[in-house]
Order: sequence, then C-alpha cells, then structure tokens
Amino acid sequence: MEIKIIFLADSHLGFDFKLRPKKEIRRRGPDFFTNFDKIIEYAKQVKADLIIHGGDLFYRTRVPEPIIDLVYERIFKVANYGIPVVIVPGNHESSRLPVSLFMQHPNIFYFSKLQVFKFNLQGISLDIAGFPCVRDDIRNKFPEIVRELNKMHTQNNVKLLCMHQTVEGAVVGPSDYTFKFGKDVIPIKDIPSNYNAILSGHIHRSQVLWANQIPVIYPGSIERTAFAEKDEKKGFYEITFNQSADMKYQFIELATRPMIDIELNKEIYDQNQVEKDILFQINDFPKDSIIRLKMKYPVNLPLLTAKLLDSIIPQTMNYQVSGF
Repeated sequence: MEIKIIFLADSHLGFDFKLRPKKEIRRRGPDFFTNFDKIIEYAKQVKADLIIHGGDLFYRTRVPEPIIDLVYERIFKVANYGIPVVIVPGNHESSRLPVSLFMQHPNIFYFSKLQVFKFNLQGISLDIAGFPCVRDDIRNKFPEIVRELNKMHTQNNVKLLCMHQTVEGAVVGPSDYTFKFGKDVIPIKDIPSNYNAILSGHIHRSQVLWANQIPVIYPGSIERTAFAEKDEKKGFYEITFNQSADMKYQFIELATRPMIDIELNKEIYDQNQVEKDILFQINDFPKDSIIRLKMKYPVNLPLLTAKLLDSIIPQTMNYQVSGF
C-alpha cells in the first residue's frame, strides 16, 4: 500500500479576474482557475489520498467575496469528494485565510498557528506539520518553530513540514538569482533532519533543494505570474509514500500560455511604422500569446496607445507595455 499526495502552491486565484469588466478583453484570471481545476481533476483521477496547498491560494489579502466563494466552492467539493485538503496561509493572504462556512468541512485543514494535523491514510500514519507564513525575521524565528512542532509529533509517523517561506539556495528569475542571506531566508543548516520532506510555497520556480539529506520541494506557481517567469515550466508535484516510508516524487507539468517579447528598437517611429513592426512580429505568434511590447527609446512610448494596440492585437492575446 502507498499514499499519494498532490502538492501545489502559489495559485494566486483572483489575479486579473474582473467580476464586472468595463470592456470585453481577454484577462489572465481564468488561466489560473483553469490550471487549479486541472490539478483538482488530476487528484480525482489518480485517487489521491491528500492535497496540500503551500500558500498564496489567493492573489492578495483582501479578496472580493464572490472570488472567495469561487475558490472555496472548489475546495469544498474536492473535500466532499473524499480527499482531505491541507492549506498553508501565505504572504498574499497576510498569513490568514478569509473566513467562510465552506472551510468548516471536516476534510479541510488549514494552519492558523503552529499545528500538526494527524492522518491515517492507507494504513500509513502521517504527521503534517506547518505554520502560517512568517513575514518578519523567519531566519531567527525558525529554530524555535521547529522545537515547538517537535513536541507535537508522534515518533514513528511519516513527517512532512509544510510552509510558505524562502530557504537558502532557492533560485528565481531569468538571471538565476539565488537566495543566500537575509531575515526572510531560512538557512539550509537549520532545516530539521527528522522530517521525510519539507513542502514549501513562495518561490515561483519549481525546484528541489537538499538539506541534511531531506528534500525541500517547491512546486512553483501554477501559472506564470510575470515575464520574469516566461521560460519556466509550471505545474505541481505528485508525492508517494509506502509502508516503509520510502518517498517518490514527480513533477507534473501544466499547460501554460506562451509569454513573448516584441522588441521595438528603432530610434524614431511614427504610428504607421510601429503598427507595421508589431503586426509583422505577431504574425506567427500562437493565438493565445501574452505579449510584452518593449520600446527601446522612451520617446516613442506615447505611440503605444491602448486604442492602437486594441485595434491590431488579436483579442485572444494579452499585452503589456514596457521600456527596456
């Protein structure tokens, strides 16, 4: 027998999701809900025993109630289907999830403090430890957090530590910036060795770090949230444990819309020239592309008006404008 866990994080639901849009344009919001739904459906198909969300379920702290309901209805339904769901409140939720009656389901668990949730799944005893995102000085607070959690554990259970934090060695961005120091970075030496794995959100690039022979698993965000992530694969992890507590994990990639730069490099443009340049470049782009128009010389930026861009860029695409 084995248990199967689906681990995702940083879904940012509600991002660019307009409840009453002033004009009909394609928005990014549905992309995030689509991938979230795909993960839930995958969990059902593979008969997962548990779903863990590593934080930033929502895109910000204050979320309109209709969006809260759209999110929690999904979680309630999968919990009602029979799959327990564990959630870490992230920094985007200000370390506390919005209150809702949906979250009173007995199969929904979320960390409101330092806690250990105990499960027996497929005959395997499991401790899921965790805490809401610490947004101030986790570097110095983490050792005491670990000590307090250790008091709550059952000795021979499989142990997972769930959090929404940055660990030393995590890599982000197109320049592969690596976190090393700082009050908001957990030193790799402080990762406890009595856990089978550390499951963390917060870092948007999928990666696995190693500390004391313990994997620190970041699933990354479920969709590209910014052009800094345009070349990153997005997805989630499927993690299994057998009776001997042997662990296997596999990254499951999700389909994401392509992010493509249009570089406008001429020193002098007129409106006709900039229109032709854009149309020439987007001609072969996938129809669902997310485009960033990069104008090299700022003097030309006023030419990139919403009126012009809305008239030449297909409605199936999203666009944004920036300088170099």
